[in-house]
Amino acid sequence: MASTKTTICFTLALLATAAILSTAADNPFCATSDDQALCGQLTNGAHTWAEAMINALNGVMDKARAGKSVAYGVGSKLPVSLKDLTRKSIDGTCRQAYDNIIDNIKQCIGFVKNDPFSSLDTYLSATTFSDCTDGLQEFGVSLPEVADFDKEMLKLSSVLLAVAQKKASGLYSLIEEWNEDDEFSQGRSNVRATTPPS
Repeated sequence: MASTKTTICFTLALLATAAILSTAADNPFCATSDDQALCGQLTNGAHTWAEAMINALNGVMDKARAGKSVAYGVGSKLPVSLKDLTRKSIDGTCRQAYDNIIDNIKQCIGFVKNDPFSSLDTYLSATTFSDCTDGLQEFGVSLPEVADFDKEMLKLSSVLLAVAQKKASGLYSLIEEWNEDDEFSQGRSNVRATTPPS
């Protein structure tokens, strides 16, 4: 009986995974992403590039905020052998690196809504925790949870950049829709202009 339950659970897990991978593969916003399953989860069924980008940014924001305790907890985990000034410097760097991630994501949401061709890619590339890990490495300090958070943010930043790359094609599609609507409107105007009065 237990074996049957295990088999059923394993089968359901495989089906769920297959569904996620299938959805990601069909997602045009994730075509260049190295992690299409994660990209598919973040873009969350979006129909336009702006929707995909906003969904992904909000998803990354949630994951980043979950790591605040890691970033703000660095100071208390530093070796007592370090000088007080060094400890304060590293702690401040890690807190600032975290705050920069949150600020960058907020800036990017504004860019998507108002000016997607401005500094979006620059800010997305800066959405990392590397300043903190670099500071720790400089003084030979290793904190696994910090390294894990840094790796996660690098992976998420890569997904965001992949989605951002699709903004040009999204704009062209929007222009085509505008042109079609304009041609349709002009056609209706011509019909009205050439239709003789009754």
